This record gives sequence, C-alpha cells and structure tokens, in this order.
Amino acid sequence: MAFSKNNTIFEKTSFLQGNNSLFIEELYLEYLNDPNTVPESWKYFFDGLNEDQAVIRKEILSPSWKPKKKINLKGKILERESFKEKFTSFNNESATPIKYEKEKEQSVKAIALIRAYRIRGHLIASLDPLGMMEREYLKELHPENHGFKKEDYNTKIYLNNYMNRKYATLKEILIFLKKTYCASIGVEYMHISDPVEKTWFRERMEEEKNQIKFTNSGKKAILNKLIQAEGFEKFLAVKFVGTKRFGIDGGEALIPALEQIIKRGGQFGVKEVKIGMPHRGRLNVLANLLQKSYKRMFNEFAGEFESSSTDSTGDVKYHLGASSNREFDGNLVHISLTDNPSHLEAVNPVVLGQTRAKQFFHGDKERKKVVPILIHGDASFAGQGVIAECFAMSGLPGHNTGGTVHIIVNNQIGFTTNPKFARSSPYPSDLAKMVEAPILHVNADDPEAVVHCARIALEFRQKFNRDVVIDMICYRRFGHNESDEPSFTQPIMYKKIKQHPTTLNVYANKLIESGVVAKNEFDSMKQNFKSLLEEQFKTAKDYKPKLEWYEGVWSRFKPEKGKDKRGITGVSIDKIKKIGEKLTTIPKSFNAHPTIIKIFENKKKMFNTGKGFDWSTAEQLAFATLLDEGFPVRLSGQDSGRGTFSQRHSVLRDQTDSTYYTPLNNISKKQKKYEVIDSLLSELAVLGFEHGYALSEPETLVVWEAQFGDFANGAQVVIDQFIASGERKWSRASGLVMLLPHGYEGQGPEHSSARLERFLQLCAQENLQVINCTTPANYFHALRRQIHRGFRKPLIIMTPKSLLRNKRCISNIEDFSNKNSFHRVLPDHAEIKDYKLIKLANNKKIKKVVICSGKVYFDLLEGREKIKNDKVFLLRIEQLYPFPVKTLAKELKKFKNADFYWCQEEPQNMGAWNTARYYIEWTLNYIGSNIKEVRYIGRKPAASPATGYIKRHIDQQKKLVEKVFR
Repeated sequence: MAFSKNNTIFEKTSFLQGNNSLFIEELYLEYLNDPNTVPESWKYFFDGLNEDQAVIRKEILSPSWKPKKKINLKGKILERESFKEKFTSFNNESATPIKYEKEKEQSVKAIALIRAYRIRGHLIASLDPLGMMEREYLKELHPENHGFKKEDYNTKIYLNNYMNRKYATLKEILIFLKKTYCASIGVEYMHISDPVEKTWFRERMEEEKNQIKFTNSGKKAILNKLIQAEGFEKFLAVKFVGTKRFGIDGGEALIPALEQIIKRGGQFGVKEVKIGMPHRGRLNVLANLLQKSYKRMFNEFAGEFESSSTDSTGDVKYHLGASSNREFDGNLVHISLTDNPSHLEAVNPVVLGQTRAKQFFHGDKERKKVVPILIHGDASFAGQGVIAECFAMSGLPGHNTGGTVHIIVNNQIGFTTNPKFARSSPYPSDLAKMVEAPILHVNADDPEAVVHCARIALEFRQKFNRDVVIDMICYRRFGHNESDEPSFTQPIMYKKIKQHPTTLNVYANKLIESGVVAKNEFDSMKQNFKSLLEEQFKTAKDYKPKLEWYEGVWSRFKPEKGKDKRGITGVSIDKIKKIGEKLTTIPKSFNAHPTIIKIFENKKKMFNTGKGFDWSTAEQLAFATLLDEGFPVRLSGQDSGRGTFSQRHSVLRDQTDSTYYTPLNNISKKQKKYEVIDSLLSELAVLGFEHGYALSEPETLVVWEAQFGDFANGAQVVIDQFIASGERKWSRASGLVMLLPHGYEGQGPEHSSARLERFLQLCAQENLQVINCTTPANYFHALRRQIHRGFRKPLIIMTPKSLLRNKRCISNIEDFSNKNSFHRVLPDHAEIKDYKLIKLANNKKIKKVVICSGKVYFDLLEGREKIKNDKVFLLRIEQLYPFPVKTLAKELKKFKNADFYWCQEEPQNMGAWNTARYYIEWTLNYIGSNIKEVRYIGRKPAASPATGYIKRHIDQQKKLVEKVFR
C-alpha cells in the first residue's frame, strides 16, 4: 500500500499521543518564550510548525475552542483538549535529521515510562512484610516495552524538568522511579482529575525520591512509640493470659503514624482530632495515643471496673472511647476516640457527624481546625456498604467535613477469610477511587515510611480538604482474638509469621546498625517502659472511675433520669404572632410559585385568627421560637427542605432565577441558624452522621427525617447499637429527633409502617421517647421540650401523612401558649365544644373506652360521627414510652362501667399492642378496676405490614372501625 503525504506527516508526529501531550505542550510553551532553552532536536521540530505562534500560545494557555468540560469534586471546570491537533500542519518540506528525530523519540519514550511508573509502580512495590504478596511482571514498567535498547541505558535524555531534572540517563531514570514508586511506599494518585491536586501529590512523591530524612531524635521517637506499642501488648499477654485484647501485634506502626498526624496537625492549626476505629489495636491507641492510664486499663482487664452510674450496663473494654489533650511543639490538640460497637465501620458516619458539629462549635468554616481520622480493617473497608455511603457524602454541602484521613490496617486477612474471597478488587482501598482520593500503600515493617505517609496524608487533607487513604499493609501476629488458632485456616501464612521478627526488632536493628542507637540504650528503653507498666499494674485495684463525658458543652446536663420531664415549652401569644408575621412573609422582590403564595397566605390567616394551625405550621413555629431563643436547628433527610408530602416548604425557590429564600433564617437579628439539608439517598450513613452531630452539640435541635418511616430500618444498626443503647453502654446522651412518617392509607407494605413495634421493643431504662401524637400543638411542645430540659434523650416521632391536611388535625394559638405543654394522654375531641361533635353520654353510661394512638383516632372519630354512637369514648396515648401510667390512671378511673379496648391499624403482631397491653392492664390493676383485661381491635397478625391492594385496604379499615362501634 502506498503512503500519502498525510501518512508521512503522521509518522513524523506519531509520538504526539494523548499520554505525551502535556509534556509537549509545556515544552512548546518554553520554546515560544525562548527557542534557545529547548534542545536542538525539539527546536528543529517546533520550527517546522506551520501555525502562528501567538495563536498557539493563546490556545494552549486559554483555549478559544469550545472546551471539553470535566467537573472536579469541588465543582470547578477543568479544560483540556488533546494537543495533538495543534501539530496536524507539520512542515514536511524539510526532512528532520535522523539524530534529532531519535532525541525527540527518546524524550517522549522516557516520559511514557515515567508515566507508567506513576500509574502502576505501586503494583511492584515492596509492600508486604511477609513477602507473600505476588508482584506480577508488568511490561509497561520495562524500558524495552517503550522501545529502548540496552545501549540506551547510559544515553542522556531530555526531560524538561520531569522528575525535577533537565537531563537524565535511562539508568538514572529507572533508579529514581523504583526508589520513588516501588520501594516501601506505593502510591495511586493519577486517577485524580484536578490538575492542581495531582501536581501537588506528584511533587510531594518525587521530592527526595519519596524519602523523608528523619533526624536521629525523630527516629528515636518512632522507636519509642514502637516500644510502647509492642511492650503494652506483650505485658497484657503475660498478665492476662487468654483474655481477648484484639492486639495491634504486627501493625504497631499505626501508633507512631497517628502520633505524626496529630503532631503535624497541631503545626497546621488543628485544634481537635476525632477518631473512629474498630476493636483491633484499640486498647493500644487508648493507652499510647490518648494516654488513658495504664492503671485504669489494667483495672478493666482484671474485671474490677464499675461505672459510677448504677444503671449503666457498660461495654467490653475494646469498645470504649476516651478523650484527652496532647501537646506537641507548644500546640495543644484535643483527641477523642468515639465509642463503637462490634458492627464494623458503623461508627464512621457518627465520627463524621461529631466532626461537623465540632467545626460548627469552633466556627471552623474552612474545616481546618477539626480533623476526622477513621481506622479500618482491610476486609471491612471492602465489604461494608457504609464505607461507600460515607464517601458519597464526603463532598456534600450538608455533610462535608473537609476531608477524612483513612488508615486501613491491612492484615491481609478477615478473621479466617483470605483477600481473594473478601473483595473483587486488587486492594481494599480501591473503593476510595470513587471520590478520587489519593491512596498511599505502605509496608508496615518500615515505620519511617508509614510515618512519612501519615505526614503526607495530613498535609494533603489540610491543603485540599479532601479524603486521603493510607493502606498500611501488615499482618496479624495472632488469631482474630488471642485465644483463636489461625493456622487451622492459614497454615503457610502463620508459619511465616512465627519466623518473622516484630516491627520493633526490624526497626531497632536498622537503627543499631546505622549507629543511631546503641544496643544497650535500646534494651534500657524497653526495660524502663516495662518497669512503668509493672508499677501501674500494682496499683490498678485502687483506681476509682468518674463520669467523664458530662463535661464541657455537656456540663449543665444530668446523666440520669431528670425530674423536669415536662419542660417549659409554651410561648407567649404576642411572641407567636410576631414570629408568625416573619414566617409567613415573602419578600416582594422574590418570585415565589403561585401555589406557595397561597399556602403562605393561608398560614398568615392562621396567625391572624389564632385558629386552624396545621402540622407543618406548628413545626415551623417550634423551629422559629427555638432559633429566636438562641438554639440552632439542623434538619436532615431526603427531600426535607420541601418535605416528602409537599408540606414543609421551609426553603423557597425563586421561579425566575432559582435563588433561595429561607423564612426561618429571617426571624430576627439575634437568632441562630436554621440548617436544612436535602440529604443523599442513604439512611445508615445520614442517620449515623446526625446522631454523631447530636452527641457533640446538645444545644442544637438535631432532626433526622425519613422519607417514609418504612425506610428507617436501612439504618437499623445505628438505631440498635447507638441511639437505643449508647447511653447505657457508654454514658453518652443524645437529643436526636427522628421523624418517621407512619400510617395506613392504602399505599402498600413499603409506605405504611415505621415499625413502631421495633422501637417500643428497644425501650427500657428510660432510654428513648416514643410518641405518636395527634395534634400540631403537641408536636410543637415535643420538639421544644427536647431543648428545654436538663437532660437529653433520643425522641422517636411517628409523624403523619394524610393528617398533614386533615381538617380535624388542627390546633389553636392558645394551645402553643405559656399555659400549655406536651400532653402524654389526650381525651376525646367530643369533650371540646369547638369541634361540634356528637355529645357523649356521661362517664357512668360509657360502655367502651377505646384506647388508641396516632392516625387511627381520626378514622374512629369519623366512624362514630356517622353512626352517632354516644357510648364509646376515644382516649389517645400520645406518648408510648415512657408510658404515662399515672396520667392514664386518672382518665381510666372515670369509667366505672366500661370495657377497655386497644385499637390500632397495624397487624396484631406489630404496632403498639404488645407494649401498651402490658401497661394498660398494669394501670387497671393499679386503680382497682373490676376489669383486669384490655381487649384488642385491629388487623390480624401478618407477615407483611400492609396489603398492597387498595380495595382490600379499604375493606380492612372499614371492618376495623365497624368492630369498634359494634
């Protein structure tokens, strides 16, 4: 086949492929500035371009063509188009000398080789302390694959400052690349799309061949932390034989790495560090990083430790948290380790929520002062879905914490499961690429490399406010716990581990050989630490605990049951009307949707007349009064700004330019901020985040709203392990509010039930509040009492759907006033003249007292009105836990000749029946009633919460109501 002139041109410009275009662009700009600064070969090539230099310069520096747009994580548009197109008019009239052609090719081939190492060098790095990790042959990392020959190894190649050099031989290039990318550290950063971040990371790696020069004192500091890490584990193994401790043995380098992050953080102005981690190595972190006293830890191991609270159930020692202040180089940093369950990675969003709250507390808008560190296991990082949820939330406005430093303690095993069965990716860290986080893989037997990675990770986080991952590849010297026999399932690995020296010995020998420390000095350091432990061990029995968590922002709160359960929640009518005016006013310049205008006009009418307050208006009033009193409000959930049922409209959107207006942030000059977040489509991570926020900010009303209550069980781990049990296990209170839309309205089994029965089953020791209220005013008071009491308890609210617009589900302005508060039990509407309902018989003639809770009450109310049955009294339980037995007793005493029933919409094995039945019958016995049993009216037991057939639903609901009045 004959080649045309265009084919010849292509041959001469074939090196201008995409991978090399950046190098050539930079070189060409240098040529345009001064042709004599580039090698003769490149000058000759650029001289042959038939294009106006000014035009090319302009197009390189500021593209005049329509750019291909790529959005980075910060929303910036990155603009770049292949530079190859700039050379399509290469001047072929004069043939390029062969020498020049070869020099150009050598440069381009060298750049391709460098790029290959930057991308894939980590795959042949020396990362595994045990040497079991297979390092495959990668042809792209061999010069021959790029067209080099043996005689090229000593040829000088022009690099234009790549690797910080103008020229280098191929041999020098390979030495540099292997030291930088293939030694104890392997890095992945070329997947980052932001050129500034990528350049920063590349320069940080290639500076000093990715080797940090520690001073002798710095090396001794690392050695000392390793002595503490190993010595502590060995001491526990001797003193408490067979006791589970989930030691860090094999991954001791974690301790100096954490120390480095905190020390370097202090130099960067970090004030607080929040840490979340699993059980492995936790005791070591508590003792040697947070400086929890060895005496206290030995006391816990001996089984002597008891909480100062008699109601505390406590938890195993490797779940507990702690906090302390550490000073480095004159910089004070507060460190806290969050309590966590054995549910791996579940603590992550909790820590992130705590971090966000602390950033708010410090006024840390740039998110530089409070840094989260999350420590993971290799199997859990790859296996637990909450990892992906947290990454997905990491850059979102409502949940961004300015980046997290992740450390994977990569044991290369999960309990007994090998990596090939635990993940589908080469590394556990690969998931982090979804947010383009840089990843540093490091050999844990090289403590200096680990500390170096820790330093780089912290610096990257502080500069770019983004997540970064350290994959510390180590091993687990013993089994999953110290009584486990790992060689049953990993015989070859554990044969190697038994023969392998500890990280401390590896590093100590290195320092001894290099003359940094003498052998006798090293032995003395170990002995001194052991003596300290022995001294602490002898006095461990004398340790007396104190309740540490109720300090700082929690100092005004009571740790146990409070007598002020009602709280002062009413607001003066004058204040309500003033705030109402602000809430219902839309600026004249704001172009609201016509329907929104009508909604706001209707709300304004409520405040003017003092009547007809609906659910959403009561909620806005509760939020507004708290904000005006100096308490921030944070509401988070899917579609929470508008509300799932288009009921809230707390954030308005201009119909012409999409700008926002938030009435709740325009109440008064002194008010606090209302923050409403339309969260990502996640329950587990978002609820965990909000719980963490509430743990750290008791003076903020923190509210999480489920889109439908049915979906809340996607976060069941957070509900069970943190919200319901956290105070009794860890003495950590939370005032979190959960809004769970609940009610049977024919929407099927996925949009009817918030699983009320499950929350009630979790209730004990006054750990939760569960309410299912039926009036807007009661909802108002419930929200406000969360703040206006001297203690904090999570509040679970079954919120309405159809009742949001039910004409009977309303309150009057007096119901919100100073004279009122939350009512745990509410009587029949028929007792109130304003509602114009059937007049009931006197109490002695009442035949049925039907006790219920929530929406079903209004169905029964309507049913009774139709048949005019005046001998059935409807009694509402507004708070299901703590159950109001005394208040209920006062009501039930009124009815001497009635039978008592419980009515609910939910199937008999669901809803409140099994809880309410016990309390009601106890109350009947307490008041000495002749009737000792409460009967059930409702749906039969069912496997599914509700039917999906609308006709069947209507029939079931009709029969339920008929049975009540039969």
